Amino acid sequence: MVELIWNRNLLPESRPSKTVKAMAPQPATEARFEACASTASLFLYAQGSTILCLHHDTLAIERRFTSHQEKIDFISVDNVSERGAGRLVVSYDVGQTAIVWDIFTGTEIARFASFEHLRVASWMRNGNVAFGMKFFVGCFRVN
Repeated sequence: MVELIWNRNLLPESRPSKTVKAMAPQPATEARFEACASTASLFLYAQGSTILCLHHDTLAIERRFTSHQEKIDFISVDNVSERGAGRLVVSYDVGQTAIVWDIFTGTEIARFASFEHLRVASWMRNGNVAFGMKFFVGCFRVN
């Protein structure tokens, strides 16, 4: 609480001041989207450190990815390359670990650790994944 003194009169000596209690402004909370992505037939949704793969039409859970240790920050599906074609996905957690998955088998293909916080991952036509941070973009080949 912040205490404000308010005086309605121009002459302070003619009337006593009133004290009004006002609430201090609350900091705005940052609204965030939950990490999600989709392929032609699957919807991927992050719940904490787990990724759920659901069928588009029924929303039945097909598979769970549980190799992350911390909350997942974003998910990116390879919907552009001939090699990945909706099969590969990269997920990144707040502990700065990126994992490349095969959606259909559930196997982990690659794991990357970053020194800086990544902000985005995008798949390229040649099957590589590009990671971006504040002042740098790195490209990695997924074998």
